[in-house]
Amino acid sequence: MQATIADAPNAERIVVGGGEEGKRTLAEARSRTMWQAISDSAAKYPDKDCLVGARDDGEIGRLTYSGLVERVRNFSTGLARTGVRRGDRVVLWMTNSLDWVVASFAIMRLGATVVPVNTFLKPPEIRYVIAQSGARHLIMLDAFRKLDMPEMLAEICPAFADADQPGNLCEPSLPDLRHVIMLSRTGKRHPGTHDFEVVEGIGRNDDGQWLDIADTMAAAVRPSDLAMVKYTSGSTGFPKGVMLEQGGMIASGVIHARRVGASDKDVFFSMMPFFHGGGSIWGQMTMLVNGGKLVFTEAFDPRIAVRLLDEEKATIMFGVLANEVIDEAMARGTVFTSLRTAHVPSEDGRKVMPNVDFNILPFGLTESYGPAAVSSREDPPGAAMRCGRMLDGYELRVVDPATGRDVGYGEPGEAWVRGNVMRGYWDKPEETARVITEDGWLRSEDVVSVDEEGFVSYVGRIKLMLKVGGENVSIEEVESVVESHDAIAGCGAVGVPDERRQEVVRVYVTRRPGQDIGEDELRPWLEARLARFKQPRDIVFVDELPHLANGKLDRVTLQGWADEETAA
Repeated sequence: MQATIADAPNAERIVVGGGEEGKRTLAEARSRTMWQAISDSAAKYPDKDCLVGARDDGEIGRLTYSGLVERVRNFSTGLARTGVRRGDRVVLWMTNSLDWVVASFAIMRLGATVVPVNTFLKPPEIRYVIAQSGARHLIMLDAFRKLDMPEMLAEICPAFADADQPGNLCEPSLPDLRHVIMLSRTGKRHPGTHDFEVVEGIGRNDDGQWLDIADTMAAAVRPSDLAMVKYTSGSTGFPKGVMLEQGGMIASGVIHARRVGASDKDVFFSMMPFFHGGGSIWGQMTMLVNGGKLVFTEAFDPRIAVRLLDEEKATIMFGVLANEVIDEAMARGTVFTSLRTAHVPSEDGRKVMPNVDFNILPFGLTESYGPAAVSSREDPPGAAMRCGRMLDGYELRVVDPATGRDVGYGEPGEAWVRGNVMRGYWDKPEETARVITEDGWLRSEDVVSVDEEGFVSYVGRIKLMLKVGGENVSIEEVESVVESHDAIAGCGAVGVPDERRQEVVRVYVTRRPGQDIGEDELRPWLEARLARFKQPRDIVFVDELPHLANGKLDRVTLQGWADEETAA
């Protein structure tokens, strides 16, 4: 069903989408819990592969729909015995894997809330997420590439280093954290952790007591229970936890799959991490609630990506860094004849994806459960570079951020979205009130325009944000960390173009009097405090930063410096 255009009571206000039929469609899609949704899929497709995941070493793992629900039920039983209860926040600090999916659905089956951690984050950033979310439980991997996660956790939580039994953490800086469950790949064990496989085995080997308790807990869960608190960088300060409900995540998967024509026949290859909305909503929910197959890599690797795309006969590909996959396919002489939906960025892309006839070009944000406007195969040819129409149940207003007045068709303004949007930011009522109006409009801080046919076009951002390789980066967060160095007086951050990651961070820095710190000293200091994607590519020391008459940083002039210098 296409979204419609209707005039709001205010004659100057244009509202796109919505309508009673759209509202009914959204309400119906939001009416199930996560456990009910995957159980429904398993009842229809018990022996069909739902997940195919490649580890970083190339090992392939598979789960059928019946296998998924069995593992989820078993692991949720172990979690119940470990002490997870409805409403608890459970931090999930793992790379993409079958175990990530099993753990997340098991947490939600009990009515607890998943708090995904970006595996690129540094210990101080991870500590913030654990503390701010008030998490009582942590599920983690022990090692990935150069990451020693137990060592990092000991830095985050000093009490962990000396813990001699699981479930008894007592760390003053993390007063809520008690339990750590660890999936060991190295074979090592830590006395302060519950073993992941043992926890899952509780359900597999239980005589019925804890299985019954977990089943009873699952029956009490409602679609309005929180599914995830996803931390995303906002326009100011440190990341905020976006509260997403179980029914809302399911609705996103159901509604946008209908729009793009994804079904149980599709094989969706995603290069997006599960801690990102693009991985756990856009890819995962699109398939798991519709009976399709999700194929993924543990982390981005073009060699493994080409192998999976070819062997699994993917029909949909979505994610950043597509050019690197295309280059690898060209080098191997591989052609993906099964792909029908993907972004084709170049002539080489057309050679390796000759049958692609549709590109998903969504507009949305984590706060709107990912896509809010999505293109359709039925859209006219002229709409190919636009973001499509609003999804069923979503409404859009376009507002001049300077005046607060709605703008007309074709005019750019801030996107205000209503319908399937977040509950708010975790434990941040003031920030929530700033972005959600009393009548339910979410102020996106993204600039769009909409034409008379209801097609949305993305223009840019009004917030102090960068998009680095698909990851949100708060300019003010980077500036705050740089300025926390004792030798730094001030910092101004901007975005500059980057061939591989679209844009990256460039910082202009002033020193405190008497300090002679240089890049060779500042850069390693920052590497210990900022995730890799937040790291400045360029560090430029200047005598003075530009300021406005009111004393605030003159960001326009600063961006002008960067544009001129990077263009030279």
